[in-house]
Amino acid sequence: MTNTALREQTLADLLPISDSKDYWQHAACKGDPNHEAWFPYPSQDFDYARGICESCPIRRECGEFASRTGQSGVWGGHEYDRGKMIRD
Repeated sequence: MTNTALREQTLADLLPISDSKDYWQHAACKGDPNHEAWFPYPSQDFDYARGICESCPIRRECGEFASRTGQSGVWGGHEYDRGKMIRD
């Protein structure tokens, strides 16, 4: 009998299998220095983050990952709170 441990998913897990092992590194937000923009207060807009997400090649997968794994913040151009999209 095998003991299967559950592991926390990472950004790399949100992507479909690809020939390129570093495909996730193509995320438009990778290395963005404006960390606060990705976790706005309810009264703040998130135009900065949404603008970066617009051209991201993994935008759809990113939003699906946020929903599936209960993330909060801006993912795929939408704002999530514990996996629920709260702002489009």
